[in-house]
Amino acid sequence: MFLSKQHVYTAIFILERGFHLSSLTWRKKGFQQFCCRTRNGGGSDKMGDDFKILKPKPTSPSKTPLHHSQNDTVSTPSVSETDAENPLPELPEELIINEILLRLPVRSLLQFKCVCKSWNTLISDPQFAKTHQKASTANPLLVTSVIHSGKCEIISYPVKPPLENLSTPVESISIFGTRHEYHIIDSFNGLLCLYDVSQYNFTLWNPSINLKSETSPTNVLSDYEFMTYHGFGYDHVNDKYKVLVVMRNPAVVDHREIVTRIYTFGENSWRTVPNFPGKSHVWSGKFVSGTLNWLVYKRGCGNSNQRGILSFDLGKETFGEVLLPQHDGYDVRNCGLYVLSNCLCVCFDHSNKNHWGVWMMNQYGVTESWTKLTIIPRKKLMRHLVDPLFISENGVLILLNSIYSKFVRYNLNNGRIGYPKILGKLGREMHIYHESLVSPQW
Repeated sequence: MFLSKQHVYTAIFILERGFHLSSLTWRKKGFQQFCCRTRNGGGSDKMGDDFKILKPKPTSPSKTPLHHSQNDTVSTPSVSETDAENPLPELPEELIINEILLRLPVRSLLQFKCVCKSWNTLISDPQFAKTHQKASTANPLLVTSVIHSGKCEIISYPVKPPLENLSTPVESISIFGTRHEYHIIDSFNGLLCLYDVSQYNFTLWNPSINLKSETSPTNVLSDYEFMTYHGFGYDHVNDKYKVLVVMRNPAVVDHREIVTRIYTFGENSWRTVPNFPGKSHVWSGKFVSGTLNWLVYKRGCGNSNQRGILSFDLGKETFGEVLLPQHDGYDVRNCGLYVLSNCLCVCFDHSNKNHWGVWMMNQYGVTESWTKLTIIPRKKLMRHLVDPLFISENGVLILLNSIYSKFVRYNLNNGRIGYPKILGKLGREMHIYHESLVSPQW
């Protein structure tokens, strides 16, 4: 199937004159005048009554004219002039989709929905949204929730600037503000799982298209319960998003009176599942390959520091175990579980506490796939605990020093370390976020 010449001219205008593929802002005025604007894809500017969207100031378009006249004004050739001077071949629809539309950011695609009916249908297709999400991971963000001036804000930081230039300050962008206190449980497929601390419920939200799920029922069923272990992830078998919580009764001294519940977004109640069979010093589970994972202390071991990874399969809704890498016989301390490049990672201090190691499981569940990523001298990290956040394809690691509210950049290739400048406040927990068009059927 082939697109009309009007669509071809539109695509070529985007590529050659109107839009820079790696930018989130318009580069020239021409296509802004050609394409009508939409208000956030036709959605509301409010996320319920509690959410106030805080949009960043738009970047000024380039003032460089496309063609100079005596009055130095912008002029563009008409379609008929272009057709006569440079006749263009018709481009296959597959080329338009795969080489142009799938590379564009979400904001642009929302505007392009009004170019023609076929593009509106295409961009609104859930399958296109999934394909675009998989292809558009080049510009990740780090998101976190902070309390500022008596209100909660969800803010983001771009990942690319600290990777490329230490001298360029990294500025935060406010995504929204609300009078309720929200914690980000995790992010996946462009969706943020938010927990309302005062109302004890969860909400799934796509800030790129301002789509919000119905809030879950409260997860606290009595005044004697509080939430400990929790995790959010995607059940790819059933195409569902789920959140798991473990509730404890603080009135019981040994904390053995627990109940484990799971909620599937789109349903109207929580379900009880087999109890959480372990004890961990970290409450938040890490999502990888359809499973939630916690670093736990092994039961029945003489060594109190003996640890393992407890996994929960979101499709089968059962618990299992993942083995840690072999540590060559030395004792490890300050263990932590993380996710880098969609792979499970474990970090720890060596027994002498002079070095900090990072291991990556390249194939989930396969013990032999554990690979030692790096060993960093503690003195380079100012002997503080750090959390790995992101690793680039060329081996640059971004870490979070939450004590001093700093990003740390470590180059695995040459061992160089640096501290990107930050304009804004960093939260204690940060999550990788990718913009997407994903809109689940609740």
